[in-house]
Amino acid sequence: MLSSTDEYLTGVFLLASSVNNRKNVGSYTASLMTVVILLWAVPAVAWNGTGHKATAKIAYELLRPEEKQYVSRILAAHPRFDEDFLDAMPDEIATATDIEQALWLFEQASIWPDIALGLDDHNRAKYNRATWHYINLPIYLEDSDEQELEGKLNHNMSTEFAPPLRQNLNVIQALKGNLLLWADDDAADTEKAVALCWILHLVGDMHQPLHNVSLFSRAYYPKGDRGGNSINVQWEDGPINLHAAWDGLPNNFENLEPGDLTRDILAVDNVAIGSINFWARRHFQMAKTHVYTEDVKEQLITGLTKDEFPEIVLSEYYLSNATELARSQVILAGHRIARLLAQH
Repeated sequence: MLSSTDEYLTGVFLLASSVNNRKNVGSYTASLMTVVILLWAVPAVAWNGTGHKATAKIAYELLRPEEKQYVSRILAAHPRFDEDFLDAMPDEIATATDIEQALWLFEQASIWPDIALGLDDHNRAKYNRATWHYINLPIYLEDSDEQELEGKLNHNMSTEFAPPLRQNLNVIQALKGNLLLWADDDAADTEKAVALCWILHLVGDMHQPLHNVSLFSRAYYPKGDRGGNSINVQWEDGPINLHAAWDGLPNNFENLEPGDLTRDILAVDNVAIGSINFWARRHFQMAKTHVYTEDVKEQLITGLTKDEFPEIVLSEYYLSNATELARSQVILAGHRIARLLAQH
């Protein structure tokens, strides 16, 4: 009997030199299994820090040698390469091989959009793009909320991108715009380097379902629940929000070996800029089915109607199912990043 995660995955399938100068950083593989052997010992902590790095590692190992050289050369042109990359490199990596350094720099690139949030005021204004990380496609707490709010929500749900890249784009628009820049032969390497960081990061963000949706309720969440950030969840060490709970699902991954259904998806996956809208639709459906489950909604309605701010409980089944879904999403994100970067 298929779990609900397996049913979702089946549905998808069927639809379906700077470092030595401060150091010189230097096939798509014919067999995915070769890559599996190399990669799946990567521990993942979350879809923020280490989780993004896990998807980057998967992607990097899937690149052909000449593609690795190209992304390393482009990354070295990043306008903050010295401050945010070389100066941040741990001693054990700085004294490691060129190959290890190149991988570390690529992984660092995947979290640079979050690093930009913590820069000084001038550089934060220059590089941080808060809205690029998500889109609030609406899910409704109750049917009556949809009837009341549909067509009245005032936020950016467009999936169309028209240049230039700018503030206030959503994740779909920003990813499309950065991919166009990445493929532009006339773009400066400095621009491509920043775009590379965003591509690595935004593909990862999109594969966390709560970066695609927000829960709306006329009475309780008229502006949305901010992708689960406004919903408290009972947790072992004290309450956290629903978004953080999903971010942390990969915490206990001992490896990232794809299951059979994930391999089936990888074998037929069509990856291009035109795939991004499809990913968003699938992740919207994933959130409706696996994040805002009927049990979650019932707990919210019960607590909210008592004028309380409820702390919901996620069942063992919910968390087990969500963890397997998260595992597949991390793997798919890494695979898709590699395919997108190869299209330069």
